[in-house]
Amino acid sequence: MIRLFRYCPLIIFGLVAISSGAAEKAEPPRLAIDVNLYPYLDRVGDDTDLTVTINAPLPGRFSYFSYLNFSGVIDKRAAEFDRSEQNLRWSLSDNLPIDLNLQAILVGGDGNDLLQLGVGWRVNDTRFLKPVFDRLNLRYRLTFQLKRFSSDDNKAWQMEHFFWMTFPGISDRLYLSGFLDQTFNLDLPDALPRNPIVTEVQLGLRLFDRFYAVTEYRINEFRISEDHNLAVGVEYKFRW
Repeated sequence: MIRLFRYCPLIIFGLVAISSGAAEKAEPPRLAIDVNLYPYLDRVGDDTDLTVTINAPLPGRFSYFSYLNFSGVIDKRAAEFDRSEQNLRWSLSDNLPIDLNLQAILVGGDGNDLLQLGVGWRVNDTRFLKPVFDRLNLRYRLTFQLKRFSSDDNKAWQMEHFFWMTFPGISDRLYLSGFLDQTFNLDLPDALPRNPIVTEVQLGLRLFDRFYAVTEYRINEFRISEDHNLAVGVEYKFRW
């Protein structure tokens, strides 16, 4: 059943098309797809070198977010699927920055896929915090993935951070974004940290139109060695 989530990027196009005519007074949802290609990888040459990220609002206070990671695009001329996260979110209220999150994690190979249920907090949309975050041009989301459905490690849970920041005082071409995921209660080898993190921080500079130069610093503590990496590449942002 979890493998059905592999088709979410295709299904989402249909949902957005339907929602665009759902109500005359509602603003049409915008589908956003970012494609990142990284020709340069510093320490880990077989790390992700192609990422596709999809964002879309949906009817009924639903929204969709996913990413797909591939490797081998540059050196092997073949996109090998590494990992994907598919998220379906439902906001509890138009006035409350809290949503429920259903997440499917899909990993290359057999028996690695899992589902998670969680609660997300859009911190920057919180009424008494919004003026501060608006002044900083910062968006920040905190998600607690509280229940995991998998073949093992069912007691594991995650805490996920996401941020996006722009710098209009310096340049309207510049942005900084990233995430940090920390997993708890996993049964892991002694060589790995007790509560490992995976994080990526990306600095982007718009070159022209929707083309960006990007550099990304990565930490993946699920790797026993070479858990740090640096990627440099280009990004194109599609918007509808």
